[in-house]
Amino acid sequence: MSSARVSRRSSIPLRQITLLASLCLLSPASSEAGSFLDYLRNYDLNDYSLGLAVSSSQNPFVGADSSTIAYPYLTSFSHSAFTRDWFLINGENLGFRVVTDKDWEFGVIGRVQTLGFGDADIDNLPGLQERQWSIESGPLIGYRGWPVHVQSRSYWEVLGRHGGVTSEVELSLPREFRRGFFVPSVKYSYFSGDYNAYYFGVAPEEASAALPEYQPGSSITTALEMVLGYELTPRWLLKTTVGVEFLDSAISNSPLVGRDKLWSGSIGLAYNANIFRPRDYPGTDKQGAFEIRVGAFAGSIDTRILRDASDGARGDDVDLEDTLGITDSQTVAQFDALYRIGSYHRLEVGYFELLRSATVTAQRDIQFGDQVFPAGTELRTNVSSRVLRLAYAYSLMRDNQKELGVRAGLSYGRLKTTLRADDLQAAENARVEVPLPTFGVFGRLPLGAHWQIGADVDLFALEFDRYEGHMTYLSLGLERELGENLDVGFGYNFYGMRLRAKDEDLRGTLRIRHQGPKLYLSVKF
Repeated sequence: MSSARVSRRSSIPLRQITLLASLCLLSPASSEAGSFLDYLRNYDLNDYSLGLAVSSSQNPFVGADSSTIAYPYLTSFSHSAFTRDWFLINGENLGFRVVTDKDWEFGVIGRVQTLGFGDADIDNLPGLQERQWSIESGPLIGYRGWPVHVQSRSYWEVLGRHGGVTSEVELSLPREFRRGFFVPSVKYSYFSGDYNAYYFGVAPEEASAALPEYQPGSSITTALEMVLGYELTPRWLLKTTVGVEFLDSAISNSPLVGRDKLWSGSIGLAYNANIFRPRDYPGTDKQGAFEIRVGAFAGSIDTRILRDASDGARGDDVDLEDTLGITDSQTVAQFDALYRIGSYHRLEVGYFELLRSATVTAQRDIQFGDQVFPAGTELRTNVSSRVLRLAYAYSLMRDNQKELGVRAGLSYGRLKTTLRADDLQAAENARVEVPLPTFGVFGRLPLGAHWQIGADVDLFALEFDRYEGHMTYLSLGLERELGENLDVGFGYNFYGMRLRAKDEDLRGTLRIRHQGPKLYLSVKF
């Protein structure tokens, strides 16, 4: 994580209330649950089209060129402003929504935040840390009863990198014609101080004569955008987007930023064909009642810990990998199992553990708890991490074309760090042993007769027991069927946690990121 951090206390209860309210809005009343689930399960992915797009956008940072990328994308021949589909695809946003008979729109959405230095000149300045991509998610509320549609969206970060909040209010005037649509809009975006400090601020430890310290506050930007879709033929759709964003002075005054407005544009061509399996695919679903996965997770690890003294004196923020010589990459075993109950219910369990140790000579004085380890001291460090995940999952839909569901469970983490010097009698420990309630979503999509892609997301932000913080677990996998009951898969895992506590075991802050590729075998019976 970048060293451009600011001290803060997140308003987590409000975040939880908002997300839970959004989920409630998407949940049907019990008397209508049957018809609502039937509506979900009758959904056909072949109503969508697969396309290829080219997008270009200006990078705000000093000396950075515009970025141009080509990517595949999923789209509809109708703009979301004219449909009531519960699966929402709108620009950078993906999510789920409900459109009521009175034209109110409620949903939960997510997006990838791609802001970063890229090839900017400032990336070469000594001491300046990279700003990283992230995933953001939150609620959507809109009203479509007027000619001008109004939509409000808020986002909280999932991966714990910038820790900020962004909110948007968009006003659009959708127009539909026989062979396409035209949607002009104006958008007002609020960026919190934490968000701006991470991407556009210069922390004291990064500052130099060439790059002065800069701590921006919150900001509000304005953006204009036009989206045009045109059916070249009944099977081909041409779609183009042009936009400009006018930056607030809190951003444009940053020494990292070289522009006061940003242009962007994209053009894509989509083909409307039945590219997915049909829902009534004649092949049988070979998933048994039990599934066991055993794999190897090659992790890249980033751990930071700050342990205050018992009298309240602030300790040092210690990077275990950089400062104490703990390895930042290690392959560990990972175990996952699930048991299906009928077609739509399942129980899940997952476990992995990571044990690391190192001996290093301290290059500076380190305040860790009640001990000060002077520079030149030979330090022995032991770190153990164990995570057990238990959950109940329910598939909102499950057929031979797709599966999508939600889960609730408990993630039990036990993390212990011990520092010891030969000339000191007592070791200093920092320990966390806490169950964290989690909520998540999962899905799978068969690709042809023998392949499938799957994704799992678990997260929770909390003030729980003695702790305040958040936990995130993301997993992506691509599987190949080898036989009747055996699959092989590879993918990517991310596990992140940030906790703060004032109890005797920690008295400080713990931040962990463990991410990397995985390879696994899956047995079904």
